[in-house]
Order: sequence, then structure tokens, then C-alpha cells
Amino acid sequence: MRPTIQLQRAVLRISLAGLAGAALWLLSAAHRASARSAANVSSYLFVWTGDGDRTASDLLVVIDADPRSKTYGHVVASASTGISGGVPHHTEYEFPADGMLLANAWARSQTFLFDLRQPTTPRIVASFQTAGPYAFPHSFVRMPNGHVLGTFQGKDAAYAPPGGLVEMDERGTPLRTASAAGLGLADTLAWPYSLAIDAKHDRVVVTMTTMPIPAWLHAPAGSWRKSRADSVMTSQVEIWSLSRLQLLHVLTLPAPAQNSSGPSGYTVNEFAAEPRLLPDGTMYVNTFTCGLYRLTGIDGAAPRAELAFEFPAAAGMYCAVPAVVGHFWIQTVPALPGLIALDIRDPAHPVQVSRLTLPSRFGMPHWLAADAKGSRVVLTGDDQGYVLVVDVDPRTGALVMDSTFRDERTGAVGVSLDGRTWPHGTIKRAFAHGALFGPR
Repeated sequence: MRPTIQLQRAVLRISLAGLAGAALWLLSAAHRASARSAANVSSYLFVWTGDGDRTASDLLVVIDADPRSKTYGHVVASASTGISGGVPHHTEYEFPADGMLLANAWARSQTFLFDLRQPTTPRIVASFQTAGPYAFPHSFVRMPNGHVLGTFQGKDAAYAPPGGLVEMDERGTPLRTASAAGLGLADTLAWPYSLAIDAKHDRVVVTMTTMPIPAWLHAPAGSWRKSRADSVMTSQVEIWSLSRLQLLHVLTLPAPAQNSSGPSGYTVNEFAAEPRLLPDGTMYVNTFTCGLYRLTGIDGAAPRAELAFEFPAAAGMYCAVPAVVGHFWIQTVPALPGLIALDIRDPAHPVQVSRLTLPSRFGMPHWLAADAKGSRVVLTGDDQGYVLVVDVDPRTGALVMDSTFRDERTGAVGVSLDGRTWPHGTIKRAFAHGALFGPR
């Protein structure tokens, strides 16, 4: 029996759809194969890791990140800090040119300097808890003059505001310090969180957000109680002069005209998270409540912040650390759970071009860092033990989980740091936070 015209057309549509899907898969596969075979990729991943049970020492884990290697995805080394319960938090976002990496154990108000010039034999060469009058360091960036600029959330060794900025050497010796309070910003809102430098315009953008205090933490004398610190609501971003280390402007991120809301009923302008300088010189700031703001005029007398995009949000699901790859902004979105890529060639009107939804076992995606040598990112989860590599198509922004980056013990996609025995002890429930590719 001859098929009807309608049936023939339906079959043709299905065939064309299948061909289109196959073509997209082949393009994605071709990109992944190209990424794996490229000589210009970083060789290692450095993952700042803690013990969820707070018994074994915090440590820096080194993973083979060369897709051409037979041990790709294998853990190849580690370095113990000798302390437990430090809550490993932020590392630097990019691998330092001198191979010396700063990584903070936030709950101990302690930052370690790792010598990674020989990546498979990492070692600690220094540590510090305060710098000048400031304590509880959080984030660090390298300055054009070779110094380090850090955000410190506490003062006088306590977790209490006002925090400040510290220009220092990488061993924590302070060179200049300045309070984050002022220009109408009350001391109680001065909690410097993260920062980004725009050297061309002599500017530093700094976000204000508190860290959640663990219920078990016995903070130093003078620290705010957990209930008080957790109740602080911030929407502020500061603009500083880099050369003078001087606070110039305090911006309050505007709430949207419509009643959109972030996680747990918060609005999208609350809890500013990570500023990033884009390839065209634009500065973006995302919020933990899943907003994305564009800053303009930061080198002038009247800088502005405008909401550019809203990511999906859900109760208890906070958007966190992003990464910039070419002209794409890659954002962690726990509500999926997964990642969203935006084309940011027109920074005033970013366009979603890709969405990667992760398997449920990879919950709460939190930290991203881009490979300076290739189009891929490393992903870790909030209070989770997994490490993933995601390829980013440099032409389209398509996001694809690297299925060749596998755990050497189980063969499963992604590296799990749970249930491993290290020279300093066994960690049943690990949490990986700061992670980055290197060396450059």
C-alpha cells in the first residue's frame, strides 16, 4: 500500500530532524575531539578540598587534565595543610604566572600559599590569617605591579565588619590597606566578598556579601553571632581607584521593575557575587539570587548598574561563580541543575545560546574556572565532592560535559573525591570548592 502524502511528509520531517540532530551531535563530537587532541591545553587541575566530617586534613588535590594523557582524570598528587575544618573556599581564579597559588580556608581565617611550579609535588611555603588590621580573607587577584589585592571580611582578627581591601605580597605582608566602609555605606554592610580589576581605567570593582557561618564554628572573640551575620541583606557594589586604593563610589544594584524574585523570595539584586571584566571592557556582576548586572561608566563621575539578565532560580538554589570563555558568559545555575551560556557580544542584551542540565548526582553546581589555554571549564559543587570538565564550543557557546574525564576507580564520568584515602587520612565525604587549570 502506498503511503499517503501526509505520511510521506511526516517521514520526511522526522528524517530531517534526525539528520539535524545527528549533525549537531557530530559538530559537538568534532569539537570535543579537537579539544582533546589540541596541544595547547593546561596539563593539570588543582582542586581545593575539605573533609565534610572535619576529621582529616584539608588538602589541595592535583588531577591530570591533559586529554591526550593515558591518566586523564586521575588524581596524581596532593598536599595537606595539616588542619581540619578549615572550610576550603576560594582559590585564585586564574593560575598565577609565578606558579604560587593562594587558597583560603575561610573558617580558620587562614590562607595558604602553595608552590605549584612542580605540579606533581605541590607544597605549602607560607600561610597567614590577617593582613594589617583585617581578617577573614576571601578572594584574591593579581595586580599589574605584581602585588596581590585581597578582600578581607573581618577586622581585628574577628568576623565582624567593617572589612577592607589589602594590597600585599603573596605571603600576606600588607603594603596598603583601606576600609570598605564609607561614602554612605554603613560599617554593618561593609563585607568585601569578591573583586575584579580594570587596569585600563584604574578601577577595582568589589562586591559586598557575607559568608554563611557554619553552625559548628567557634569564631574568634568579637565576631558577630551566626544569626546576626546571616540576617545581613546587601545589594552593594563598590568602585575603587586601583592606583590610590581609594573608594570612589558605592552602587546599590537596582531591583527590577517587575516583581521577579530569586531563591527563597529574595529579589535578584541581592547578595552581589562575582564581578568579571569582559573582552570588550564591559564589567558584569552576577548575584547569588541569579541576576546579572552590567556596570557602565565606572571610570566616570556617575557609574550605573543595570539588570541585563535573570537566570532560573528556585528556593535554596543560589547562582554562584561564573566563567568567561571568549564572548560567552558561563553561569552556574543550581535550579537546573547545570550551566547556562550567554552570548555577550552585545553586553546590554546578552542572549542565551546553550543550557547544560547535569545528571541529578551533580547537584548544586557552584564554582567555575576557565582553562586559559583552551575552551573548557572546570566545575565543582557547593558542599559536593565531584569535579567535572565541560567543553565550550568557541563558535556557538554550546556546552557539553566531557565524557572522557572519568574517575579512575569507577569509570564514571567526572572525578569523585569521596571515599579516598590520602597520606594524611581517609575522607569519606569530601567537598571540593576552588578549582583551576594550570600551569599557564
